[in-house]
Amino acid sequence: MVTPVFEIWIPVLIFLFGLAIGSFLNVCIYRIPREDLSIHSPRRSFCPECNTPISPYDNIPVLSYLLLRGKCRHCQATISILYPLVELATAGLFLVMYYRFGLTLEFLIALVFVSVLLPISVIDAQHYIIPNTLIVTGLILGFGIVCAIAYQRADVWYLLIRLMGAIAGGMALWLVAVIGSAVLRKTAMGGGDIKLMALNGLFLGAWPELVMVIAFSALSGAIVGTTLIVSGIKSRESPIPYGPFLAGAAVVVLLWGDNLWRMYLQSVGWN
Repeated sequence: MVTPVFEIWIPVLIFLFGLAIGSFLNVCIYRIPREDLSIHSPRRSFCPECNTPISPYDNIPVLSYLLLRGKCRHCQATISILYPLVELATAGLFLVMYYRFGLTLEFLIALVFVSVLLPISVIDAQHYIIPNTLIVTGLILGFGIVCAIAYQRADVWYLLIRLMGAIAGGMALWLVAVIGSAVLRKTAMGGGDIKLMALNGLFLGAWPELVMVIAFSALSGAIVGTTLIVSGIKSRESPIPYGPFLAGAAVVVLLWGDNLWRMYLQSVGWN
């Protein structure tokens, strides 16, 4: 039984844990797209400009960025604000997942899910790729926790729904990509997006979650894409990464999918 004092500290600990995980995700975001680097080597983080290893006291999530005023201690190069933003976003998402799911296995799988989706979104936005490393990691961890939840509930159907979701998610977006390529006469969607949709299906299930993810991602992608084109930031020929929209839609469905679907059914009179 959780004591009242410890219950007060749980959100604080989860937020701090999220900051630490966010710091690790920054390493993944920087290193995974670069073939000459790995997550494990070199062991210490370093300044991208002067390659000086970063001391532990300069590597405290968010706080070090503020104390250093966004500058490298050694070469005074500007540190991207993306680093603290990723750390804060991770911590914030962890906190939201805690309030949504409590200390349950569902909370654990939600943490794994957002911890994979966040670096995928940033990497795709920066490099227009969705690394297989992150997809495979998410699939392995997700499958393990899904099996644990199915065992805890003594519900094989839960496991089957998630497996069907993974298959249906990949096939659905593959079909969209094929049709889109035929209509547009160019590649409409990358293979990484298809694999990401399979990952979404594993974590969320098949119906109606995948329908909502596709709908929300298409709508948000169209709005953002149109805005970028109209504002002159992008041209009609410019590629726009779809991964961040799929990831964002998946988080929305994870948190509020049941309520949104219920509201939709009520709005069309299907009670």
